Amino acid sequence: MNTRCLTAFALVGLGVLSGCKETVDSQNVKTGGIAAILSATAESDTETRLIATLKVGGDESNTYVDLSGGDRIFASGGDKRVEMQTQDTGVYEAEFDTAAEGTEFAVDLQRADGDNAPSSRGTLPAPFTLTLAQTSASRAAALEVTWTPSGSNDDVRIELNGPCIFLETIDVPGDTGKHTIPANSLKVTGTMDQPPPTCDVNIEMTRSRRGTPDSAFDSESSFVLQQVRTGKFTSTP
Repeated sequence: MNTRCLTAFALVGLGVLSGCKETVDSQNVKTGGIAAILSATAESDTETRLIATLKVGGDESNTYVDLSGGDRIFASGGDKRVEMQTQDTGVYEAEFDTAAEGTEFAVDLQRADGDNAPSSRGTLPAPFTLTLAQTSASRAAALEVTWTPSGSNDDVRIELNGPCIFLETIDVPGDTGKHTIPANSLKVTGTMDQPPPTCDVNIEMTRSRRGTPDSAFDSESSFVLQQVRTGKFTSTP
């Protein structure tokens, strides 16, 4: 097992921030010991990026599986099948020029010596258009977010983040096509003795559904397929 450590020394007090990424050769891991964290993300109506992160020790482990010795991983979307390329040790990616609703994506791990995992599958939710009612909005007033089309059974989440507010994550109850962010629900950063801040806030909306990872993988494997759209508005007091 190899260990790669990145260490950052904080300049405040004597604090030290550190993180280590461990790697293990795939030849030393059975397929049942690999947790495959799979995602297919479309950020436009025409392109989807598929990421496969392979770990050993569960989905929250910091030990990544380096495919070698003839082990290979493939992805398919629609009628296209490609070998996934290494983005980082244990992280593999492929891009597809489709983002249509219902497009099936699959991941296929082929082992030189051991059990294959050829059947991780899922379908992409429908693309959508995100609309904000205002380009500038007071936090003291409600903000309406709309999107079309709507009415699916997929999960919807909205995230808002900016330098003057704390991250706000909203799990929207149902794909209704409209959600109102209540007045005074966005919490500002800073202190009470500072003037109320104004800043640009990024809004990200995700429509997602679950796929099925191959049963040969570790039980903590997952497959999420999602459409993501973004917008921006100026948040004022």
